[in-house]
Amino acid sequence: MKKVNLKFLGLAWIMLFFTACSNDDDTTIEEEAIIFKDMESDWVRLTLLREGAIDVMQANTSEIKHTVEGALAPEARYYQSHSGQYLTQIDRNANKVRFFDSGIVNHEDHGHDYSAKWLNLELENILPTHYSDSQGHIVIFNDGEGSFTYVNESQLEIPAYQPQLFKFDNTVAHHGAGFRLDNGQFVITFKNTTEPGGLPQTVKFIDANGTIIEDNKSVEVTGIHGNATNGEFGVFGATDGVILVDNQGTKTLIGNVGELNSESGNWLGTMKGHYNSDVFFARSRNLGVFLLNPEDKTLSNIYKGADVLNHMYSFDGEYYLLHTEGNVVHIFDGDTGEKITSRAVEMANIPVLTDKNRSETEVLAKMEEPSPVLVCSDKFLYVLTPGRNQVKVLEIKSLKHVHTIDLPYAVDGIQKNGFSIEGEQNPDYTH
Repeated sequence: MKKVNLKFLGLAWIMLFFTACSNDDDTTIEEEAIIFKDMESDWVRLTLLREGAIDVMQANTSEIKHTVEGALAPEARYYQSHSGQYLTQIDRNANKVRFFDSGIVNHEDHGHDYSAKWLNLELENILPTHYSDSQGHIVIFNDGEGSFTYVNESQLEIPAYQPQLFKFDNTVAHHGAGFRLDNGQFVITFKNTTEPGGLPQTVKFIDANGTIIEDNKSVEVTGIHGNATNGEFGVFGATDGVILVDNQGTKTLIGNVGELNSESGNWLGTMKGHYNSDVFFARSRNLGVFLLNPEDKTLSNIYKGADVLNHMYSFDGEYYLLHTEGNVVHIFDGDTGEKITSRAVEMANIPVLTDKNRSETEVLAKMEEPSPVLVCSDKFLYVLTPGRNQVKVLEIKSLKHVHTIDLPYAVDGIQKNGFSIEGEQNPDYTH
């Protein structure tokens, strides 16, 4: 039976009262009333990326728990693993993938804090690019040869572990993607021409041994970009709509609706899904965000606008967040797409996502990059301020400012590691 932490519940009521009655500028009252240390899990970490080092900070105490020295790859992207223990660093320019271990190990009812480090494991493939993680089953698509690498997160702690590389004779280099379903099969993009480069046109099921499962119900489009999965279902953004697949081997094209169409370039090129959500969110850079319901195969526009800079789920999938121009944050229910709240939030700049000199593929790829200035836990949004030496903490559901973390120096970006436990934190648990 889950233990109930009465102190936590009492503070939650205080938080609701003060955030409802005070304005956002009155942070002194809020911070005196709300003991943030007791509101956030002891196991949530902010991973601070700075020149020459990575620091792992306990979010609710602002304590730097670990520092790992070493130069960071320029323009590399960082993706948080399902457990929260690892960051996967994808350095497309150097054809390398590395894994950062935050030292935070989740055992569901308790955790352990070990030393942070880079794993000795380093992968070298041609143009590793697209990252997908479904409950610890990581798929990295290698654009340079149309292959993919499968990483089982639970095996990363084993020194001799080597991820699997899947190559295929009947494909060519392309900007592709893929994921693993909860039945152990993969779904991967393929190009229908012999000319390398550009976007793929089809997706195929692959069994755990790397064998292509051919079918007579092929769905073919002009171009595919972006994907997401919740384990049972998976989706691919496509010029002609959304390709929906499931763990029963079914493949369906859900056609474009409204102003979405392949001729204008207004199609759903980036996707978000979460293992705790039954729906998917799909983004068109000119038309906003659409909710896709895989059960009834419908698309509905929940946000209209060409001003979306980034989007993400909260860590547990309860909320879906949009970051739009003017640094406005919008909060939606992660299961229904219902709008909850929005507000402008002062934050550090992120790189420009569109450029007249970029190709459509390059623009789409930029739209999928994780935000270096916004990260989420289950209940809180962490925002890097313009000076990059502070992190503002907002309660996600209300977007009320509840705490400020002063950093000891300016950082290049922030990521999240760790996990959440409510109630007893069991910091001294021994096996």
